[in-house]
Amino acid sequence: MQRFFQTFSTQGKGISLEDLLNAREARALLQQRLLAKYRQPLVSVTLTAVGSVKKNPLLDYVFEKALEKLTALFAQRNRLITEKIVRPLDTGHEAFFVLPINADELKQAMIELEDSTPLARLWDLDVFDENGNLLSRAEFGFSPRACLVCGDNAKYCARHRQHQTEEIMAEMQHRAQGHYFAEQIGGLVYQALLQEARLSPKPGLVDALTNGAHTDMNLQTFEQSAVVLKPFFTDFVLKGMETANLPENQILAQLRPIGILAEKAMLLATKNINTHKGAIFSFGLVCAAIGRLSAQAQFKSYAVNLDVTLICRLVAQFAAGLTKELEHYPTHLPITAGVRLFREYGLTGARGEAESGFHQIQTLLPLLDEYHQLAWEHRLLIALLHLMAKNPDTNVVHRGGLEGLQFVQQSAIDLLENQSLVLDKAGLTQALLKFDSDCIEKNLSAGGSADLLALSIFFLLFRGD
Repeated sequence: MQRFFQTFSTQGKGISLEDLLNAREARALLQQRLLAKYRQPLVSVTLTAVGSVKKNPLLDYVFEKALEKLTALFAQRNRLITEKIVRPLDTGHEAFFVLPINADELKQAMIELEDSTPLARLWDLDVFDENGNLLSRAEFGFSPRACLVCGDNAKYCARHRQHQTEEIMAEMQHRAQGHYFAEQIGGLVYQALLQEARLSPKPGLVDALTNGAHTDMNLQTFEQSAVVLKPFFTDFVLKGMETANLPENQILAQLRPIGILAEKAMLLATKNINTHKGAIFSFGLVCAAIGRLSAQAQFKSYAVNLDVTLICRLVAQFAAGLTKELEHYPTHLPITAGVRLFREYGLTGARGEAESGFHQIQTLLPLLDEYHQLAWEHRLLIALLHLMAKNPDTNVVHRGGLEGLQFVQQSAIDLLENQSLVLDKAGLTQALLKFDSDCIEKNLSAGGSADLLALSIFFLLFRGD
């Protein structure tokens, strides 16, 4: 776990009070110039920075994350920025965004962003309307910002010097470390999704060679989807950290809003093609479990043993009762493919797999360890075959009924029984190409097994394989 952890340097150039006052005056003049020039609302970005050092690697990271979130937010709202100025000065980081957005709407969005994650508490996102009036949180019914250290009114604590600089800096470091950790896990999910998509040949599935049994998607569709989903997996980790003290049976409700936003972003990027709905669900649970476990260790040591078994056990606790939802599915809601397949065949799909703590993956990983001498992609192709041989894949049943599932499973079993073929990558590739052609002809695609493969890749990367 140590490789996912970073301590940010707080060393930098000390700034005099006179320099700080001059910088504040220069910032105010620039704000006035931008407002006079464009007559549009303005977002002015600064950071919480205590002590005489106003620019260092810690604050550089915090500023970079603020710019990323703001850029993504404006893109989601499909608004072009009229003017953008970024100034990472020794006297403090500054950025300015002039936007053709209603000032009230903009202020509410900035308040939501400031309250979105622990790291965001270090961002000051001021909004001026087109007339130069500074909008306040109180005008929109929001309470004042909380103190970094104790959670009380931040202005009161600052005015009465309630906390030492070292105490505040330690809290800033803690929040940056947590965010960095979450980003590393989110990045690992992204790598896993890309590796799964590009792995070839995959029978019936989109890969680098063919579109499989799909006519509406290709490799680029999956790659675009993975890119837009990456920050959401970071958010799942952060939510796991934030809710670490809540009972396990309350976590799923906390994750669902992020999942809904992630699915909307995916569909927007893919023009309404479902590439990763199952992955959003499964990885959301896994990321939250990792976040929860790391937070419970209170970041005392990232060497804490977050093994796969522990993570999967926690996922099972999060997902407890999910299959009951299928039994008691509300009559007023439209029948989904998953609900129909449960009613017809008793298949529980991704819900059941999560509720089992990803039993198939936990069984698969030790098998893959036996092939450790083989090349990475060779091992992954073998992993996919093992999954296709055993997984009651609802995607396959949806397309080809139980007959289609029996064909996929038996074909995979037959290949795995020929160990000399399995160990020969060239021979296995040829056999998989034939299997691919058969699946395309029968219009079968083992999308559920592909999701489990992506999870398996993630866990292998997480372990450091």
